[in-house]
Amino acid sequence: MVVIIVFHVLMLLLALGIVSRFISPQAVSNILGYVHKTIGITPPSLEKVPAIALVWIGSTVIIVDGCLFLLVLITSLSPAGG
Repeated sequence: MVVIIVFHVLMLLLALGIVSRFISPQAVSNILGYVHKTIGITPPSLEKVPAIALVWIGSTVIIVDGCLFLLVLITSLSPAGG
């Protein structure tokens, strides 16, 4: 439970750091460049980096929360005796 809360707090702090430009856009652009090149898509321009980074953060949070929800759902539906 604590890990889930810490994950959400860190994602929120990362998003706030990107929006407030506490984390430099060039550093975020470099990280996004690596991610996009690994996947095989075009890296965003420096002007679009904050918005794209927020999309990536939001997507990550939704995927992690969805996996945790499905894990809880599946384990709660399985019979106790196995």
